[in-house]
Amino acid sequence: MFDFIRTYQLDIMLFLCATSTIMGVLLLITHFLPGRRKWILIGMETIATILLGFDRLAYVYSGNLGSLGYVMVRLSNFLVFFMTSGIVFCFNLYISDLIESKVGKEFSSIRLKLVGLATILGMLLAVLTVFTGLYYYFDSHNYYHRGRGFLLAYVIPVLGPLVQFTVVHKYRKVISRFIYIALLLYIFVPIAMGIVQIFAYGISIVNMAMVLVSVSLYIFTYLDINDEVQNAHHMEMEVLIEEQKNMKTVFSQAADAFVETLESGNEFYKGHSKAVAETALKIAKECGKNERFCNEVYYTALLHNAGLTSLPENLINKVEDVTEEEEKMIKNLPVSSAKILSKISAFPYLSKNARYVYERYDGKGYPEGLKGESIPEVARIVAVAEEYATVTSRNKYRNSIPIALVREEFVKEGGLRFDPAFSSAMVRLMDSDTKEHKNDSNESLENELVCGQYRDKVSTGIPVFNNYVDISFKCRAGSEEGKFSLPSIILYDSFDRHVYNSQKLIEAYHYLEYGEVWFDGHVISTSARNMKVSVTEKEAAEGQEDFYKISAARFEDHLILKMESPVKSVEVIIALPDVSKASYISLTGENCTLSDIKMEVKAEKVNEKSIPRIAEPISYINHIESDVPNIQINTPCAEYTQGLEINDGMTLCFHTMTLPEANLVWHCPYVLLYYSEDGKVGGKDYRQYAFFKLNGEDNGSNEYAENNFSMHHSENFDNWKKWNDLNKAGYECKIEFTKKVTGLPLRQKMSESQLKI
Repeated sequence: MFDFIRTYQLDIMLFLCATSTIMGVLLLITHFLPGRRKWILIGMETIATILLGFDRLAYVYSGNLGSLGYVMVRLSNFLVFFMTSGIVFCFNLYISDLIESKVGKEFSSIRLKLVGLATILGMLLAVLTVFTGLYYYFDSHNYYHRGRGFLLAYVIPVLGPLVQFTVVHKYRKVISRFIYIALLLYIFVPIAMGIVQIFAYGISIVNMAMVLVSVSLYIFTYLDINDEVQNAHHMEMEVLIEEQKNMKTVFSQAADAFVETLESGNEFYKGHSKAVAETALKIAKECGKNERFCNEVYYTALLHNAGLTSLPENLINKVEDVTEEEEKMIKNLPVSSAKILSKISAFPYLSKNARYVYERYDGKGYPEGLKGESIPEVARIVAVAEEYATVTSRNKYRNSIPIALVREEFVKEGGLRFDPAFSSAMVRLMDSDTKEHKNDSNESLENELVCGQYRDKVSTGIPVFNNYVDISFKCRAGSEEGKFSLPSIILYDSFDRHVYNSQKLIEAYHYLEYGEVWFDGHVISTSARNMKVSVTEKEAAEGQEDFYKISAARFEDHLILKMESPVKSVEVIIALPDVSKASYISLTGENCTLSDIKMEVKAEKVNEKSIPRIAEPISYINHIESDVPNIQINTPCAEYTQGLEINDGMTLCFHTMTLPEANLVWHCPYVLLYYSEDGKVGGKDYRQYAFFKLNGEDNGSNEYAENNFSMHHSENFDNWKKWNDLNKAGYECKIEFTKKVTGLPLRQKMSESQLKI
């Protein structure tokens, strides 16, 4: 290595001088450094260039006996020793300025001041050497030789940086990592090279090292500034993001306040816009829309009825007998809303989308009668959310519509009133919400019922499933002496878990009452196929004189009730009309108060042996079978046919007929495409590819399959009522399969299947 440096030393020195000069020029035109530090760095680069440049000239003119050689050898060596202390002096200034910029003007270091004085002394000794030969002398042939005090020349370049390091190390936490690395290099590399040079005579590795670390200091300073700029950019972006969040929060709060004020005096609309906005946001997310789009959906939905301010209050509250003129005013609502929202120029989408929320997908909406995808996408989503929030809300004018009927409405109106994609998304959300709250039996259960006349107060229905449900309460007789007083229960099925008496509501909520049971064993059977009662007398336990308990469970079409009163135990077996019906228990009574009402679903389940059968199973499949055994599906997806392997060109024909009590459009056959090793649903390595219903619903794509589902009404389709009638009457169904296998390896083969029904 030393031989290489010795051979090419002059070329290396020239290259390093040029590099240092370039760095000095770059520093001169640099604007990213503080002014004082910039000029200190320029000074360091200049001194480094002079130091190495004259060191090179000392070698070039060494042994030259001419007058120029005589002068250059002496001038060069003088400047080398002088500048060695000078560069330490400039480095001292750099450290002082750097730390002062971090800790403040109060920074002061005695150690740095001592180093500064030492460097001045070193420069004076370099001048003294010219006259005394302390560091070096020249022979008669004009060659350089080390003097008796040569080692003194290394004291300041070695000890000075070591002292400077103690200061740098002390303040290392306020110095960036790039600058700290550069300072360490600047301090220790020349020291190490200085020690080496004591033993490596004839090469100037210390001076070359000084130039290299001076260059590295510039580079690391640039990296540090770049890092600071990036950090500043990130901080600025964070500030901007935070400001945006704050602006969004302010806008959101202002919008909420506006809507709340707008709806405050109106019972029909109170809280409506917020409900629409939350539902619309769920639909957008369900459809995979990005955050920006979701924000547009939310705020459009929240403010879409801003034009309510233009309608007379008596018209807003009017629900019937609307005149032709009043209807025109109502249909102008979206136009008024758009006009008001156009004032919010920062969000032009509000006005654009609010104008078309009441358009229909089939073109029969208002105000412009737009059709299909010509209606803005945001408006199509809000239209679905608007309808959902309207029909599921309860106010003084009407009850909320049962969720099953709401679901049916979205199924029917997909492609007519609503965009089918967003209508389907709403159905999926409803199904998910229903599944999530399926076993939430305690929802809205009253804690107390004050019963006067029989059935004037009835609790919310408690569902009865396969698991035992325990219901307990305390009963206190009414104040009227001698009047009959006893609690009882009502068994029934209803879309919304409530008991109804009027024929209109019975039809609307598909209410079916099975019977009534009293705690003395008295029963009334309304539509149950059979009821069997057993009563056991008992003595009232001390402290339990007012305690009543019910345990209930069902298996298929049979239900068991175990009722405990202070004086009797009653067991009732009920045969329900069929398996497809739901079952609810509501508490009621006559001239009594029920309090501390509690319920709990137990882990214990019933099976076919737990409840004695008192009526024969109802079967509609006692008919001739073909290739596949007949099945009867009493509850959704409770039964499946045997698995059939799909082949290209395969046709599947079957007869279908819904059960007599079926009344919803999705009470029809479903088709499930899947894979399992044993060919059974839910079997080993089960994978579901597609699931759709003949009424036009599907569950979309999943991790195993990408599905493109479309449904079209044939010319024979008149309306959904006739569809229900057709299903009850029964019909022949044909499914045609087209299968195309891709050219993947055997274990990775996927199939593309087309089905025509």
